[in-house]
Amino acid sequence: MSVTDTDPSTEAPAPKRRRAPKGEMRRAALLDAATQVFARDGYLGASMRDVADIAGITTVGLLHHFPNKVALLRALLDRRDQRITERFGDLVTSPDLEGFLQFLRLSMGFSVESADECQASVMINTESLSDKHPAYPWYQEKFDMVHGHAQAHLASLLEGGEIRADIDVKALAQEIFSLMDGLQIQWLRGRSSVDVLHVFDVYLRRLANDLKPSLQAHP
Repeated sequence: MSVTDTDPSTEAPAPKRRRAPKGEMRRAALLDAATQVFARDGYLGASMRDVADIAGITTVGLLHHFPNKVALLRALLDRRDQRITERFGDLVTSPDLEGFLQFLRLSMGFSVESADECQASVMINTESLSDKHPAYPWYQEKFDMVHGHAQAHLASLLEGGEIRADIDVKALAQEIFSLMDGLQIQWLRGRSSVDVLHVFDVYLRRLANDLKPSLQAHP
């Protein structure tokens, strides 16, 4: 939210903080319940009745907010988009290799903040490999966008001499995201034994050392 400077002598009292209406709170609770069910059963195996049971309302009450399971899925994906925008929309990182690696770490941390959200995303992402799945367009768009942005960033680092000239930016982006996706599955399988951010930090340090241009010896 933007603010403007005003004359203190004429400044109106600050408005009270807006509370979320009950309808918004109910909708958020329903999406939380859907996240739990999708994490457990995937989208294909989930039932509206199970979502309603967890939320503590009737199926008819759930259908008042979301007329079918596809609408519920789309609302869940929209909320994910919103949270990503809120977290990273205004983020400014330094345009060097260190800034790129810091952004990757923030992204990895965001992915594993919530076990239910992480598992629901992994389950739906896997199901949506079929182009008949209602989430196929969303995940395909995110795949293309994320890989495109990473490749463009790496290309700018290459052009600026921040990384070795022989780096294949497309292959490197695929490597990075393959590791990030795989780490999420490893963490979901063994949360008590897999320290995601420690493993990722080790990888990023090794990656940084590998990407830096070698020093040329001068005669």
